[in-house]
Amino acid sequence: MQRVNATPRPAGALEAMLLMLAAVLPVMGTLTMIPVMPLLFSHFAGHPHAQLLVPMIITVPSISMALVAPLAGVIGDRMSRRRLLIAATGVYALFGLLPIALESLTTILLARMIMGIADAFILTTANALIGDYFSGAARSRWLAVQSGAGSVMATLIILTSGFLGVFGWTGPVFLYALAIPVFAGLLLFTREPLTRSTGCSTEEQRAQPFPRGQMLFICAITLVSGTIYFLEPLQISQVFNQLGMHSSSHIGMATAVAGIGVPLGAWIYGRMAKQHIEKQFLTFYSVFGTGLLCIALAGNAITGIMAAFIAQIGNGMLIPLMLGWVIKVLPAQHRAKGMGLWHTFFFLGMFLSPVSVTALNSITGKLQDSLLIFAVMTLAIAITITLLSARTRGRVTIN
Repeated sequence: MQRVNATPRPAGALEAMLLMLAAVLPVMGTLTMIPVMPLLFSHFAGHPHAQLLVPMIITVPSISMALVAPLAGVIGDRMSRRRLLIAATGVYALFGLLPIALESLTTILLARMIMGIADAFILTTANALIGDYFSGAARSRWLAVQSGAGSVMATLIILTSGFLGVFGWTGPVFLYALAIPVFAGLLLFTREPLTRSTGCSTEEQRAQPFPRGQMLFICAITLVSGTIYFLEPLQISQVFNQLGMHSSSHIGMATAVAGIGVPLGAWIYGRMAKQHIEKQFLTFYSVFGTGLLCIALAGNAITGIMAAFIAQIGNGMLIPLMLGWVIKVLPAQHRAKGMGLWHTFFFLGMFLSPVSVTALNSITGKLQDSLLIFAVMTLAIAITITLLSARTRGRVTIN
């Protein structure tokens, strides 16, 4: 057990709210630029590799998080998590805002990459500090609030980004300035937790070895599911644009309306959380595949919004589904290591998603045709799960 400077009073709502706001920053780093994707393509149309590199403005932070998150977790166990969080929030604000002053697509991607590294440290330390500051019912309550607030904040971020898009593609970038008051709040109103465990005993670790085989399988499923999961968030603004919706504010509102499906999907998951994992995945792939199929076949903006809403219901299920699976499989002393691996493969899926779409677009020539192929693949996975479940007669095969 490592002793650090004691906080003069128990942590309360202020600390919890600051940590939750910090935890939203990596989400904002990903979502903020989505409504202005058409503007980004237009602005960088002269770049020889624009079709590949412009989507990476959104996905480069995710690949940085994927690569750095395990290292960030290790460092966070050995150093002051509070200081790491404060430093990472400052770096996030600086490099998040930097593209306002940049014109080169290459340097913008570099700034976004460094912001993604900061995201990795924010992601690991903010959640760890909630565990350090709170315990028992208080910890459960704040984690529940964080989960619910996250989806609401994501919708508000997309909506605000769409409105700021009227000022050009740099308009939404100013949202990263929200990290500045979070930085100040963390610096002024948080203290080091009283005590922090730096690990389990050697005997404990030997008692329950790290489940390598199960985690390898989970990571493979996470990579596939993550690639599919990000199809709708990363491509829907382009679909709306091709369906005749050219205003970034309208795209932001349409995306926000579709995003209402996320908390609905999370609620549906809660109703079926005790079911076998195959049934949970079957529901996700069925619902998301149906939504993606409708997006691919949509002929106007209204049907596109309705289709995106269905897809987002599926997306609302996936993250709690995956997290619940990982937590159930991992022994407590290996949970941080396992969660770091899970985040790595999830964000790798985010990186691979637009790359896969770009590759298919070069063959099909049309985004909706590419999404149609993905829809068929997604529904095929659902059918495969159904057949495997029937063959095993109800036994749990992937849990």
